Amino acid sequence: MQISSANNSVQVHLFRPGYKYPDNIFKHHDALYYPSKDVVFIATKLSSHIDDVFTEVAIWEPNEIRLLGTLTLSVPENGGWVCYCPWDCSFPVPNVSVTANLSSDDIILSCLDFARELLAQKEESIRISYVLRSQQSLPRSDAKTEKELFENIDPSNSLLIRGLYHLIKCPLLIFTYPDYPMFMEEAFINLQISTEAAIQIIRERLRAGGNSHPSKKDVFEYINSNFPPYDSLSEYLEEQYEKWIETKHPVSVYGSGWAPSLSADDIYETYDALISFYRHIVLGEPGGSSYYSWKV
Repeated sequence: MQISSANNSVQVHLFRPGYKYPDNIFKHHDALYYPSKDVVFIATKLSSHIDDVFTEVAIWEPNEIRLLGTLTLSVPENGGWVCYCPWDCSFPVPNVSVTANLSSDDIILSCLDFARELLAQKEESIRISYVLRSQQSLPRSDAKTEKELFENIDPSNSLLIRGLYHLIKCPLLIFTYPDYPMFMEEAFINLQISTEAAIQIIRERLRAGGNSHPSKKDVFEYINSNFPPYDSLSEYLEEQYEKWIETKHPVSVYGSGWAPSLSADDIYETYDALISFYRHIVLGEPGGSSYYSWKV
């Protein structure tokens, strides 16, 4: 886990310049997303669940995933993609207690000053500026919905955090090289892991509702009853699962080939479908209700 650890601390994590970030601040007692043209960063309280697993490769910890999951799901289905690109590890903010209110002006200023200090240590920062995206180019949910998203994402729910972790990694893989989407297959793999987590979450809900052994068919019936018929989400996910088998196995019932049979839309459409799926899981809103129609 790439975190400069200090138990019971507030951590600042810089975002790398050269990417386009949403321009509206998100502030909550337990988390802060701060965008500006000179520095973009998040501040979170170090999760007590960080030691639940051993990893040397995860790029975010549970409370960071909670915040980034909120920001990701805030952009409605078909609203666009955001790549949150981390820069190095998280660092504890000096003289700021884990009990601090991260939405207060003085704490925001302390985090901002510390983020600028971290940025000043990076030579390349003087050559690359931050680019911010307005509400017109990247629609976001209102502040009340974002607050509800954040408070409904439980960092102790490892299955939900795992699903969101792979969802927010997808744009990072797509936009690593902005001029050309280099890691499309890897993005598809992450989306399928996120899909499996979402399906398992629904299976657990069905089990809690009295179905002791919910099948995949039961899950798809749940999806059909909570998403509009024209959405055909269950059929789409089943189709993508077949491509998932072909992608992760060089030899399968679908044959063998030098590359999996994927189209770009398999990534873009699955991402949008999962935005709707996870908003339903987290907010309980009807499937597809957040779909954003762009005005021409």
